[in-house]
Amino acid sequence: MNDSLPDTYNGRAIATAYLGFGSFGILGGELALAFVFGTPVASALAIAKGLFFVVVSSAFVGLLVNRKNRRIEAQQASVRASLRQLENVVSASPVPILAVTPDERVTRWNEAATDIFGWSKAEVLGKPLPTVSTDRQIEIKRLLRQSISEGGISNVEVELKNREGAVREFLLSTALIRDESGAVSELVGVLVDTTEQKQRERRLREYEMAIDQAGHAIYLTTKTGEITYVNPAFEQITGYSRSEAIGATPKILNSGEMDTSYYEDLWTAIQSGETWQERIVDQRKGGELYTAIQTIAPIHQDDEIQGFVAIQSDITDSEVVRQRLGVLNRMFRHNLRNRMNVIGGYAQMVRDETDDEGIYADAENIVTASKELVALSKKAQTVAEVLEGDGTTKELTEIIEYSTTKVSASYPDSRVVVDVPADISARVDSRVSVAVCELLTNALEHGGETVHVDVSRSPRDEGRVVVRVSDDGPGLPEGEWLAIERGRETPLEHGTGMGLWLIYWVVTKAGGSTRLDETPLGGASIEIELPVEGAAKATRCDTDPVGANRSTKT
Repeated sequence: MNDSLPDTYNGRAIATAYLGFGSFGILGGELALAFVFGTPVASALAIAKGLFFVVVSSAFVGLLVNRKNRRIEAQQASVRASLRQLENVVSASPVPILAVTPDERVTRWNEAATDIFGWSKAEVLGKPLPTVSTDRQIEIKRLLRQSISEGGISNVEVELKNREGAVREFLLSTALIRDESGAVSELVGVLVDTTEQKQRERRLREYEMAIDQAGHAIYLTTKTGEITYVNPAFEQITGYSRSEAIGATPKILNSGEMDTSYYEDLWTAIQSGETWQERIVDQRKGGELYTAIQTIAPIHQDDEIQGFVAIQSDITDSEVVRQRLGVLNRMFRHNLRNRMNVIGGYAQMVRDETDDEGIYADAENIVTASKELVALSKKAQTVAEVLEGDGTTKELTEIIEYSTTKVSASYPDSRVVVDVPADISARVDSRVSVAVCELLTNALEHGGETVHVDVSRSPRDEGRVVVRVSDDGPGLPEGEWLAIERGRETPLEHGTGMGLWLIYWVVTKAGGSTRLDETPLGGASIEIELPVEGAAKATRCDTDPVGANRSTKT
């Protein structure tokens, strides 16, 4: 940028020169006239008067020049002050401001440019504009050419890399500085960093897409309850279009099934800044009722509630399934078990009183089948109690010891080998004991004579332990485990009982996972991986001289 200012004049030199030339003109003129034309020389008085006029004129000229100089100096001071102010503004600007020559040499570089791009002023002044890749250099050349050809550009979106190579987004505006001949001497660029703004805009677009594509009904209201937005799922679930819902209130969904106290409690909670989550029965536009889990939360801005966001999850179908399962479970646990006890009792009486071998065999089959159904009913009751209740934590070693002792008592001819490393001390969900008992029962009943129970740390997560139950029997039928992996049974692929499902449900409820694996014993091997409460101990101080592992044979 050309910062040159107009120069002042030397008043004394100009006045002296004027005096010299004036005096020389008067004296020289008189002598020249006398010599050339022979005219008499003017009197001394006349010459003195002429010289006096020259002296006075010279003084006046000096005064005028000094006055002009003072004006120039005032202009210079004003321009310098303006330049200093401009420099201060450029330096203190929160946005990067820089200037380059047409050949891309940097002439100005403020502190904000250093903060954003990483290069200091001393590193860039007089040097080519710094870049970190060839493609950015090509982009800069194009922008310079565009600025020169268009006389400057305004709010052009650009991406530039800083010294570390991180890409940031800017709005670039440029202006041209020309020299006395009108040629472009510098290009001044102002870069407004929009990186964070663009990121926020992208996040907002992502949020909008997520809300629009969510499978739950979502709507926003003002703090007085007027609906301002609904997503497509709201339209699908409730039957109300966006145009019908916006401007209305959630009363359009009122089914009349909920007590007045429900809505009073709801409003009290959300207006006090709390989040409300409860089951609700609402009504679709067509008049059908539907059941939903509704969550309503206040939207805060500057600690003030601006409105509310509501999310509804339609659970109508799952509610019907839950009710149906509840009824079937009750019938299975109570009605069927009571009737089978009666049938088994009568069959046992027939068996004990008959002399006919055929009738005896049939009665024995009925007794066995009734006992199996009663046992299945008890297992269903165990499933309900375990899954519906809350678990506590218990030492895994105690769970395994209890389960092993309990199950082994029913299979005195079999052997259970337990291997728990001494450095494992873990508390897990106490409900897991039901799953361990079931694993042992299945292994002892359908496997071979020996069952192994091995405990180890999870190779994937130090905060989890693995319990592996292996047998040397024929293994599981193929369809048994396929149903567990798929999460449902089919008419062709299903289990023969409830045991594996019981194990899977209990372990899943405890936050664990279940896996079927191969075993060198030749039978089945099922692993359950369980989360450990808190941090598991790395070592356990024990005076027992037994080595790192402890084995138990039952």
